[in-house]
Amino acid sequence: MRNMDDIALLSPLRYKNTTLKVLLVIFALAAGLLANSPVLPAFILICMIFATLVFGKIPIRLYFKLFLSVLGFIAVSCIILAFFSIGQGGGVLLEIPVFKWMLTVTQGSANLSILIFVRSLSGVSSMFFLAMTTPILELFSYFKRFSFLDVFTELTMLIYRYIFVFLDLLLNIQSAQKMRFGYRNYRSTVYSAGLLVGSLFIQTLEQGDRLYLAMNSRCYDGKLAHYEAKYKISVPDVLLSAVFVFSVIAVFIYSRGIQVF
Repeated sequence: MRNMDDIALLSPLRYKNTTLKVLLVIFALAAGLLANSPVLPAFILICMIFATLVFGKIPIRLYFKLFLSVLGFIAVSCIILAFFSIGQGGGVLLEIPVFKWMLTVTQGSANLSILIFVRSLSGVSSMFFLAMTTPILELFSYFKRFSFLDVFTELTMLIYRYIFVFLDLLLNIQSAQKMRFGYRNYRSTVYSAGLLVGSLFIQTLEQGDRLYLAMNSRCYDGKLAHYEAKYKISVPDVLLSAVFVFSVIAVFIYSRGIQVF
């Protein structure tokens, strides 16, 4: 499966202004969190999925494969929340006897669970929109504009880079062990796993030394050089963004107090 960066590099929205995309996502996240009705987060969810799939040209199957992997975790968490938030009040909707206890879902706990569920999905769809339409290096370059994020951004860039380096290293070592029947039984599996962790730890230290030497040999002065792509904000982009913002505000005003139960 392609990673997020490969998807973002192929998206037409990659060539849209990064600042505009970041501001829209921040606005969507804030609006979803401030909503007291599930209607607004659901509206944001639909808009973000539509923008990602239609404007971003992201393959539908790939998008929903990633989306459903997050959906399961959120759904389980919210179902548990519904049973353990009975202090929210309202009439009883469901009672399940478990040994000596009675698990109860009330109207208040169900409404709270649904609200958090839709809020979470709207946040995930907003982050997917940004991640699938903006290459990670362009995001890093954007956040380096803010001096208070400079050190954090550089550390994040290095961590992101070496996640893939060490993952590739791990897969190569593991493949070599499998070719030598290193995982044929429980004892050999434990032994091979120990060798894998030890070898990866040593390789990590050596890679860090090589990185430090390479950066110093290139006159590293405490800041990493970076390329920042600059894309102009077009009139259609402004109009579409304005329509989205005013639509969210209108839905927020007219959906206040609307609950499922």
